[in-house]
Amino acid sequence: MTEILMSIHHKWAELIYSGEKTVELRKSAPKALDGDGLKVYLYETDLKSITGVVFVNFCHEITEISPNLVENSCVPPEEIEAYRAKGRRKLYAWEIIGVDEYGHDWLQLEDLHVKKAPQSWQYLR
Repeated sequence: MTEILMSIHHKWAELIYSGEKTVELRKSAPKALDGDGLKVYLYETDLKSITGVVFVNFCHEITEISPNLVENSCVPPEEIEAYRAKGRRKLYAWEIIGVDEYGHDWLQLEDLHVKKAPQSWQYLR
């Protein structure tokens, strides 16, 4: 299983841990997923701590902003479009299939041999 470290704001992490947010929107995605999907460590930028893990089975480029995408990402359509406009005009949906929340002091960056948090996400070795 490919492991990734992702930076995220606390409000989005809370929605993911509650099960309300099942799609994370990003301007990029891993090139290819192996058959086992992704194990994504969530680094909450507000808390400066890794607070849990999500499991992602699929990342795909968004071609349209559907009501389903809006509901599952917990992001209004105008905010999705504004976010897409900031990047290379590509936007990806990371489909979350499982969540493990561990809390504020579970892991630090050093525990994963990482010196600083990524701007968005990075592969782990």
